[in-house]
Amino acid sequence: MQKSARNIEWKTVITVPEAARYLGVGRRVIYQLIDFGELRSARHRGKILIEQDSVTAFRDSGKLT
Repeated sequence: MQKSARNIEWKTVITVPEAARYLGVGRRVIYQLIDFGELRSARHRGKILIEQDSVTAFRDSGKLT
């Protein structure tokens, strides 16, 4: 579920394509991870921004194998 952009520290966000490259998956998987609550995100000016820390934590958790 996406949150308001006010709840995110702006210095630590990445876009959906950047998150996909970082995890080595397609954009569709990133959208699914956002929907499942695995990645924290917010919409800002039409873009979905994802907290870098949540992407790193997800990668380190080993759930994506």
